[in-house]
Order: sequence, then C-alpha cells, then structure tokens
Amino acid sequence: MTDVNEPIPTAARARNSRPTVFRVLVLLLLYSTVASFTVSEFIRYPGLANMKPGMGGEDFFGNMVYGRAPQPFVTRVLVPWLIRAAVAVTPPTARAQIEESVRPSLTSDGKPLWLYQYPFEFTIAKNVLLLFAIGFAFALWWLARLTLDAPAPGLDVIPVVALFALPGFYGYGSMLYDLPALSLFTLGLALIAARRFRLYALVFAVCVLNKETALLLTLVWAVSEAHKRKPRQLVVGIGLQVGFWLVVRGLLLWSFRNNPGEPIALHLFRNAQVIGVPGNWFRFRPVTDWLVLPTGFNLLYVLGFVASLFTLKKAPQFLKDAFWIAVPLFVLTWLFGNVDEMRVYYELLPIVVLVLFGGLYRLMGYDRGQLMPGG
Repeated sequence: MTDVNEPIPTAARARNSRPTVFRVLVLLLLYSTVASFTVSEFIRYPGLANMKPGMGGEDFFGNMVYGRAPQPFVTRVLVPWLIRAAVAVTPPTARAQIEESVRPSLTSDGKPLWLYQYPFEFTIAKNVLLLFAIGFAFALWWLARLTLDAPAPGLDVIPVVALFALPGFYGYGSMLYDLPALSLFTLGLALIAARRFRLYALVFAVCVLNKETALLLTLVWAVSEAHKRKPRQLVVGIGLQVGFWLVVRGLLLWSFRNNPGEPIALHLFRNAQVIGVPGNWFRFRPVTDWLVLPTGFNLLYVLGFVASLFTLKKAPQFLKDAFWIAVPLFVLTWLFGNVDEMRVYYELLPIVVLVLFGGLYRLMGYDRGQLMPGG
C-alpha cells in the first residue's frame, strides 16, 4: 500500500525539473496566440447563438447568461455566473462606455441582433473563454510533463496541435461551458496525476458548477488511487465527491425546474440513424484557407480512437487509469447525447491526445512507461 502523502522521489524531481521563467513566457505567448484563433473560430462557427428555435434561437446567448435557457443547458452555470458577476461589479458609466466602443464592431457585417443587445456580456464571455482556452493548453502541457517521456520541445508542441485541432470538434452550437469543461477537466486530471488533492478538490467543485460530466473525474481519481489507499479511505473519497456532485447538481436542477426542456432526453434511435448514413463518416469543414478539419462522426476520429486503444497497452499507468472514462462517456452519449456532436467527448480528448503522442514518442525512442510523480 502506497502512502498517500509519500514524497516525490528525488530522481523524479530532477528529471521533471521546474521549467525556466523564459520558457513559460514563450509558451504563454505561443499558446495565447493559438488559443485566440481557437476561440475566434469557436465564436464564429457555429456561433454562441446559432440554435434551433426550440432552444431560443438568437435569444439563446442572453437566456444562458441570465438563466432563462432550456434545461439542461441552463444548469451549467459557471460562465454565466462569471459574466453576471462582471456585469454587477462594473460601474454603469464604465459599462456604457465599453458597450458604446465595442457595439459598432460587433454588429457590423451582418452580425446578429443579439450582439447588439448584449455587447458587454459578449465581450466578457469572449475573454473568459480565451482564458479557459489558454488554461487548457497549460493544463495539457503539465499533464504531458507528468506522464510522457520526451524532450521539452516535444511536450511543448502538444497543446499547440490540440488547439489547432479543436475547431474540428465544433458543431451544432458553441456552448459557454464547452471550453471551460475541457480546461477544468484537463486540469483536474493533472492534479490527480500530481496528487495535489487539495487543489483537486477546489477544481472539482468548480467543474461541477460548469457541467455534470465533472463526475468522470471521480472515476479517474478512484481508479488511480485504488492501489494507493486503504479501502476505507477510497470509499470516503468517492462518497465525498459523489455526495457533493449530487447536492450541487440537485440544487441546480431544482432551481431551474420551471425552465422549459427536460434534464435528459433519449437519443438512442437518432444516433443509430446517424451512424447508418455513410456520408456522416466523411464530413470535412474548411476552417481557414489553409486548414481543413474532419468534423462530426468522421472516420478519421474513429481511427484515431482505435489507434489510441492499440497504443494504450504501453501507455503510462495514469493514462490507462484515466482512459476508463471512455466507457461511461460513450454509453451516456449513445443513450442521451448526439454521437456526432464531437464536443461531447472533450473530457476524453486530453487523454487520447497524450496516449497517441506517447505512442509516437515511443516509436521515436523515448520510453518510460511509468507515471512521473511530481511536476
């Protein structure tokens, strides 16, 4: 049985030494630049208010921010609360000046009316999403440093590839909680891997406010800690996380019980029809003049996941443990989600990306195969 508070071995500390300030600043500039592209595309396509009439249509953005959206979307409250907090603390005169300065640029070139109605809220949302995109890059970088054995440039480039690939996962609608879910879940994985459990508890709590899929972190925590804790400690840890999740998500569902929509809807037959159409396996979207990405339930994504399964055998133990979330995620998506809505797999994305990069680096001659403590 491993001591839950055991110190990080000296060799591991030396091998995973703290990066220099210069390196971090360079990465901040690099990741911020690529994240700006990612968020810009997130807002442009399919857009924050490109919704079906039954979901509010062009009113969806304002409805999400101010708690009028349908269930279950309205229960994902983290970013709406952050936006409303910014609105509340900003003096009316300052807010009016900001709205006056940004409204012309937001509503030109045929942009929709809702931007004219919520220019300040949209400006806050755009910047919040950018911070979460940058946060995802650094969380993925940290998780890569914890789990993969490769030269520093090989680790540094992984978040860049992931950020450039993200627009291929956009579709149906860009939700305020999408990028935060990706960022917070990746950070939660890194904290579990590093065994920083006090910080993990805080991130888990915030993640629960953002989306109900935060509970998948508990599965990763349980599998990862199963052989490191006494059974009683493991049960208590699981119970605390599940109990917190039930209370918070229950309160949110009760608070928005009068909103239209249903907390869950069965999509099994719809998903079977989607998979049965051959054209859905070969969909691509030109993101820019120089970037074309697969989208929807594209065969390339399926092959990438299959490749990660073959690579998983020699992956670091933590990534093997974390990969277990694929089981409930796929089952729940088949039953209640849209299988071709790729953003629903965000929680699995950082794990698959690192498993694939780990396999690539092993082919290049870098192979440790064990989780590196510390980082």
